[in-house]
Amino acid sequence: MTKSFLIALVLIAATAFSSFAQRNFTGTIKYKINYPASAGAMAASLPQNFEMQVAGNKAKFELVLPNGKYTFIINGDETSVTRLIDATEGKFAIKKTKEEFAKGDQPVASPGTETKTIAGYKCKSAEVTVTDRGGKSQKNTVFYSDDLGTNNIYFNTNAKGVKGIMLDMDYTAMGVVMHITATEVNSGRISNKTFEIPADYKAVTEAEFHQIKQASKKK
Repeated sequence: MTKSFLIALVLIAATAFSSFAQRNFTGTIKYKINYPASAGAMAASLPQNFEMQVAGNKAKFELVLPNGKYTFIINGDETSVTRLIDATEGKFAIKKTKEEFAKGDQPVASPGTETKTIAGYKCKSAEVTVTDRGGKSQKNTVFYSDDLGTNNIYFNTNAKGVKGIMLDMDYTAMGVVMHITATEVNSGRISNKTFEIPADYKAVTEAEFHQIKQASKKK
């Protein structure tokens, strides 16, 4: 075996490893939800866990809330988020594109110094800072794993600058701050059909859905 052949073999192996290391995560992540004591009895009616399916720059997760089931389909390739609503008023799909996202102050994510192991992955911390409509800055620490790749699934969130998959974070729904921590990460193939809009969901705008809800209340 010649020296030049050995060098070529090493270069090929290094390139293959580099390509694998940079591959974005595809699979399912299971999360547990914890609520603050201030949530009181309301916490019992809120979801205790959920799963997020990820494939490249696409993600999907579902939350069952007291007023209906909400499914979020995130498409980082076309920069859109579709919200599927299954409620008493019916089934609706509301798609939001990059042109419609609020154009306020851009959130800032800066590297943190803390690390912790979550669901078997060593995670780095990042401090996410965003300015609200009143001009007040708010800070939140998230933990993410760049071993899972840098999928572009946070483009519409305060954590858009985080270069990895978040495994520990806060999420606000119905005015309640949920603390979300990953409990299990399972890699595996996710079908493209997972991210398709079901045929029985009616496409509406945010304004149209608001009108439908108002009309339902008057009945």
